[in-house]
Amino acid sequence: MFFDPACIPCIIHQAYNSIKLFTDGDKDIQLKVMKEVCAEIRNINKDYTAPMFSSIIQTLVEKNLGIKNPYKKIKENNLKMAKQFIPYLEKMIESSCNKLEISIRAAIAGNTIDLGANPRFDLEYEINRITSDSIILPGLKRFSEDLTKSSLILFIGDNYEEALFDILLLKQLAGKRVVYAVRSRPILNDITLEDAKNLVIDKICEVIESGSTMGGTDLSAATKEFSDLYKTADMVISKGQGNYETLMNEERPIYFMFKIKCEAISGRCGYPVGKGVLILNQKQSDKT
Repeated sequence: MFFDPACIPCIIHQAYNSIKLFTDGDKDIQLKVMKEVCAEIRNINKDYTAPMFSSIIQTLVEKNLGIKNPYKKIKENNLKMAKQFIPYLEKMIESSCNKLEISIRAAIAGNTIDLGANPRFDLEYEINRITSDSIILPGLKRFSEDLTKSSLILFIGDNYEEALFDILLLKQLAGKRVVYAVRSRPILNDITLEDAKNLVIDKICEVIESGSTMGGTDLSAATKEFSDLYKTADMVISKGQGNYETLMNEERPIYFMFKIKCEAISGRCGYPVGKGVLILNQKQSDKT
């Protein structure tokens, strides 16, 4: 797990962005929510993660709004926008001499969609740079080697809209048993079981809920099904910065694919803000 004091103002800003979206300019509600948000800061300790704190804050926002899934409409609008890039990427993958690498790059580019840490994302800009050094793949060689030896893969999803791009990679994993794990409740624009079925991911591979109810993977809240797969899978692929923040110190090998969206994570993983990466968790990288 990982938490930096710099996460606090960032998440407070996320909370303010949320209430601005959904309160129609009602300053009284905005003030009430922000006071409650600031009061939560006193409870933070070294065992927190940014996704854990963000989940608490989003719960406060939802409670005051009286809406359980406030981002649902925004997610669907973003999905329509994202779909326009899929035919282009499918052709790029099909014509490539390294289909796996391009599908990984596409999946990472999709992670730019983030209504929490990166609400002003520009997906078209990222798609146009998909083969450039805006995406760094230091883990690709070992990923490819491990893939050839693996029969069971646990793929931990992140955002709903970016799952469109995950599908491109999932199709490259055909012949393996792949289990795609999603959140167990709506949080920001993260993918849920209902979302995965809307994208017919369940027709491509198995889909399960992880048990996690925050924008990351809370292993202490994991279902038995997820926990068993996490322990026994030949490979674990983790999408998104939130999953990186909550799983980076795990002992087992995990391949992280995400776009670096803040200085705190940049400092932690060693790559610049704005870069997309495929990296192996540090404890495993040290063994190579």
